[in-house]
Amino acid sequence: MILYAESEGRGETVVVLHGLMGSCENWRSIRATLADRFRVICLDLPNHGRSPRVAHFDLPSIGDDVAETMSALGVDRAVVLGHSLGGKVAMQMTSDHRDRLNGVVVVDISPRAIQPVHLFVLRACEQLDLAAATRRSELDEALSRWVPQQVTRDFLLKNVVRDAEGRFVWRVPLRALIDNYRTVSDAPPLTAPYEGPALFVAGATSPFRLMADETLIRGWFPAAVFTEIADAGHLVHVDQPELFVQRVGEFLGAIQHG
Repeated sequence: MILYAESEGRGETVVVLHGLMGSCENWRSIRATLADRFRVICLDLPNHGRSPRVAHFDLPSIGDDVAETMSALGVDRAVVLGHSLGGKVAMQMTSDHRDRLNGVVVVDISPRAIQPVHLFVLRACEQLDLAAATRRSELDEALSRWVPQQVTRDFLLKNVVRDAEGRFVWRVPLRALIDNYRTVSDAPPLTAPYEGPALFVAGATSPFRLMADETLIRGWFPAAVFTEIADAGHLVHVDQPELFVQRVGEFLGAIQHG
């Protein structure tokens, strides 16, 4: 399946994969900054943004879609950068499509199973009465009963748009995301260690505590290097965009000139 893509810049290719409930839109400022030195391609994952909707998906199938889309865009090899769910896809590709990779950047997620923290958020979104709302602020107020963090609500509500009749609708299939949630929460089914370049970026205040999984990560990614960004939570690239671009840019530059 070919995924929706946005591309900018020239040079070595970096493919960016967003997290759950994200899209290319969340990465446009990061893409524009990195595009000074690299060709940056952002993809919408299945059931997100402008990519096709599917009833079932898992990490291997999404990795296959990414590889197929790379081929359609004339990209033989790339560094794949993924955040959260996108990071799990990037890790899965080191097992299934390692011949297509020049390296990986994994942002604030590790190769272990996680607690179903996002499932509560998805179900909260499903409870919103979009038909009764006339203003976006009403949706924000309703969602605040379950999601107190304003930055998280802003992120989630980017997935609410108006249809042709002006009514609020979800642009993501919430039920499909809920039904396939184990894709997000389970450990990726890796098959062999990846010896290539790998950068793991942690948010210092993130609940996912990536740095605590260093031993596990090094077992699968022996060449892994780690960077922790202060005053950043799970949305590292949102909380500290300049530091994020600096650390990632240094890693990509080392691969490009290595």
